[in-house]
Amino acid sequence: MIETSSPLGNITCKTFMEEYWQKKPLLVRQAFADFKSPITAEELAGLACDEDVNSRIVMEKGGEHPWFPIFGPMSDEIYSSMPETHWSLVVNDLEKYLPELSWITDRFRFIPEWRLDDLMISYAADQGSVGPHIDLYDVFILQGQGQRRWQISTQPVTEDNQVKETPLRIQKDFQAEEEWIVEPGDMLYLPPGVSHHGVSLGESLSYSIGFRATSHADLVNEFIGHITQNLSPLLTYQDPDQRIQEHPNEIKQDALERVTEIFKQYLQPDHPELQRWFGRYVSDSKADVITEPEKAVASIEELQVLAEAGVLNRHPAS
Repeated sequence: MIETSSPLGNITCKTFMEEYWQKKPLLVRQAFADFKSPITAEELAGLACDEDVNSRIVMEKGGEHPWFPIFGPMSDEIYSSMPETHWSLVVNDLEKYLPELSWITDRFRFIPEWRLDDLMISYAADQGSVGPHIDLYDVFILQGQGQRRWQISTQPVTEDNQVKETPLRIQKDFQAEEEWIVEPGDMLYLPPGVSHHGVSLGESLSYSIGFRATSHADLVNEFIGHITQNLSPLLTYQDPDQRIQEHPNEIKQDALERVTEIFKQYLQPDHPELQRWFGRYVSDSKADVITEPEKAVASIEELQVLAEAGVLNRHPAS
């Protein structure tokens, strides 16, 4: 890791991880000095028309209801129907479709790379926004073009504080504690659970570098799925010591103890498959962004030659 390559201004990577990461927000002015957006709004709109690309439009006003979402793929007809203000286009996983953008995510390699989720780019018309909300993951929001006003709040969010008319989790009552206007190159870091509301001042582009935060439910479910797919169907519940019961509908303690012993075999924290599974799980590609190689590689020897020549690179989607 090269300390000077990090986009943290005069804050060291060590200080950031100890004092800010998953603890409190941070605004870094000119984190990417003299930043010029490598993609235009028109190019982003074109990518959103691809059926393989994950995109959505959020209309605060002018839709069927407040904060009306339109999910991609987009089309010229959709764009021509948009109002002049109060809407945003959001496109996910762009570093996977456009590897030339991976230099942006590479600036964050002081964080374990397996934590990286994606690079999301959003275009906003004047006054465009995706609404006040919280994310359950860490995110760095880099201003790419134009200006945006950011407001944040660290107050807890209750389930009843949600706009009911939309499937999006938009807060109906948002009270800002801090506010900034950001310019191209400025970057805002937000830990999980911090409410934030960004409103575009004129047309703008924003780059969001998100870091995955897998739920406990998903982790447990995926690990159990990994274990069960390798279990022999011949392994079954057995009770050779079963005795005659006075009440046939009763589940007795000895049956529960047998089941407990089965679970102990597979849900122990030092399970021999845990490390292997976790490595596969966090490095697996998203199903909807798997890309096929342009040219088949003939052999391991050819890969070694490419690696030694310095022309073999890992695709960001892998």
